[in-house]
Amino acid sequence: MWTFVVHRLVRAVFVCLGISLITFTLLHVVGDPVLLLVPQSASDADVRLLKEKLGLDRPLWAQYAVFLRDAVRGDFGESLFTQESALVLILERMPATLELTFAGMAVGLLIAIPLGVVSAIRRGSLTDRLCTVGAVTGQAMPIFWLGIMLIIVFAVQLRVLPASGRGTLAHLVLPAITLGAYLAPLTMRLTRSGMLDVLTQDYIRTARAKGVGERVLLFKHALRNAAIPIVTILGVQFGRLLGGAVVTETVFAWPGVASLAVKAINTYDYPVVQGAVVLLAFLIVLANLLADIAVTWLDPRVRLDEDHA
Repeated sequence: MWTFVVHRLVRAVFVCLGISLITFTLLHVVGDPVLLLVPQSASDADVRLLKEKLGLDRPLWAQYAVFLRDAVRGDFGESLFTQESALVLILERMPATLELTFAGMAVGLLIAIPLGVVSAIRRGSLTDRLCTVGAVTGQAMPIFWLGIMLIIVFAVQLRVLPASGRGTLAHLVLPAITLGAYLAPLTMRLTRSGMLDVLTQDYIRTARAKGVGERVLLFKHALRNAAIPIVTILGVQFGRLLGGAVVTETVFAWPGVASLAVKAINTYDYPVVQGAVVLLAFLIVLANLLADIAVTWLDPRVRLDEDHA
């Protein structure tokens, strides 16, 4: 187990290195922040002087080497516009992003798992067909459109929930529902598929023959085994939720890392974008690692050794 964990952490380092290299290269190719920092009347000499001050006059590989050297120490540099530490700016926003992500995951699971179980045990019924249609519709629904519709209905027309910002539980409801609806369709279909497979197994029929109650049978025996693919995919879904948070935070003006990164991209604020992308990438890799460990708890037959790493 520990060998597996160490190998995955080492792999996470290389993944983050690759992502940082791609992000670093793309940022330096698509725009020049110096042109936004100097006034329009600035001369070419002024532009060159500012580039030298920021270290942007050196070759790209040399700039990346400096970035890596400082990033190892937890220093992603200073924001080019606010002169504040990029890491401090990101960490200030990180609790808001994690709050929204975990709330969205909780909403998605609360919707998906009960509907998936009901759909499986009532296979072929009207309920099953409605759940399937709902899942397909949910997967096809653009996340930004759903967020805007929720704002129009609950914030503008009914005036029962705030349309934007963060501060109270009421502010969290609409963004969490938006993200939860983004997660629920796939999770519901996996739950249904897993339950249908498990309910046909011999040990389920044996448990029924021994007189095990239907509720215990479904939730203690069947759902636990059906949850293995769900837990596995949740690591990937965590990354999707962080990606969905970019749109959700923008729609609801939620003050998280995603909205900070979007603003930094628009202004070519290299240190903030690079720091945000690397930290979010590490969180996604860590979520996948925790999902793999959780699978071994659900199914002791699974052995996480070096061959799986």
